[in-house]
Amino acid sequence: MTNRTKSEHVFKDPAFPLTVMRLENHGNTAVHSHEFHELVVILEGRGRHIADGQEYQIDAGDVFLIRGDMKHGYADTDRMTLVNILFDPRRLRLPLSYLEDLPGYQALFRVEPGLRAHEGFRNRLRLSEEYLAEAAGMIFRLQQELKDCKPGYRFHACAYLMSLIGFLSRCFGHATEHAGRPMLRMGEVLSYIEQHYREQVTVKDLTRIAHMSESTLMRTFRRVLGRSPVAHVIRVRVLRAADLLQRGGVRATEAAFECGFNDSNYFSRQFRRVLGVSPREYRTRYLSPGAAARKARKEPSMSRSPRRKKSRRT
Repeated sequence: MTNRTKSEHVFKDPAFPLTVMRLENHGNTAVHSHEFHELVVILEGRGRHIADGQEYQIDAGDVFLIRGDMKHGYADTDRMTLVNILFDPRRLRLPLSYLEDLPGYQALFRVEPGLRAHEGFRNRLRLSEEYLAEAAGMIFRLQQELKDCKPGYRFHACAYLMSLIGFLSRCFGHATEHAGRPMLRMGEVLSYIEQHYREQVTVKDLTRIAHMSESTLMRTFRRVLGRSPVAHVIRVRVLRAADLLQRGGVRATEAAFECGFNDSNYFSRQFRRVLGVSPREYRTRYLSPGAAARKARKEPSMSRSPRRKKSRRT
């Protein structure tokens, strides 16, 4: 039975699931999994990484993401020093959606982990010495914030983590000549959808960007995201519409047309399919307190009858 590391055994502050572990001369470890993400940066040495039943050679400069459900471990390590950045992006509420139009982010955090079991580990990000040194400096500053715990350290720690993620994502995007290029092309497809979801997005457009046949693109989408390209476009549109509804100030029909739907009934069906509730129910349930207050000020209460003006006697 695979050991599963729980969050309460790793994070000192349950409300702030972020920590950094620098491991010098890292030895062999049994296969295990986590309840959180693990961003790994190999600083020195080498070894073998075991992930989901397969083994890969890893060396200094390698960067990869281990998602919480992935079983992994290390073997045959040789003077290997690595940094594990352990975090739960959902509970930290990091605004990672702002990076979704960056192909390198899509490739590093979504495409490569999703295709690792099928494509092997050859498409991982490998930093040059210069970029590795820069990443190590960012990691050191993040680690110091978490160690010192000065007032405001949570804010600064999240800022350093986001800077590191953005930097690594751009590094992946710059490495156009290495073996990760196919991953980056898939990242470019996902980024294109994020930037053009309001427009008509066709499978032909996506195959052109990915330099793939339609069948290969369909297969890759299934492996990475578990759905077809068309279903993914619809999901992106629904999630963007949900963001608009949550902020308030727009009706469901307005959100639908703003996010690329041209039929409000079709939008409602797809919204319910993706999120399990109707747009109206979602707006009522998840409207932010600030937006709810603004809405209450603008719209009369439906529980009271409008007051009639008293007629003035002349």
